[in-house]
Amino acid sequence: MMNSEKPEYWLGMRINGERYALPASAVQSVFLHPEAEQALGDLRISGVVVHEGAPVYLRNHFQVLRFNRRSETLSHWQQVLKPGNAPWILVLKEGPSQGLGFRVNNIAGPFHASILSDSLFVHHHGIDYLLLEAS
Repeated sequence: MMNSEKPEYWLGMRINGERYALPASAVQSVFLHPEAEQALGDLRISGVVVHEGAPVYLRNHFQVLRFNRRSETLSHWQQVLKPGNAPWILVLKEGPSQGLGFRVNNIAGPFHASILSDSLFVHHHGIDYLLLEAS
């Protein structure tokens, strides 16, 4: 059986120094939201930011995304990102994680690339991105 290529737009991201990609069709929005210092009188709700007038409930990336990789890399995958080092927020639009956001270190794309149906990576500008999906 021949492997078919599946062309799609992807959104690349860096998480803990590694490169990953999500189908752009799974992303509702992407925005830059560095964590600012707040005055003592400001209301602070941990894990919630407001984007375009709507609340975005933040989770850790490993709570809303999954990938097919050997388990010895899970400890690295499950390192929590500090807001100061991860100013970008992605909001998902499909599946049980719809409307949930998570922080990433930086963004690449969106870019168009084809992958083989059984591949774990997408290749763009000489860089491999491990494929992710919303859990």
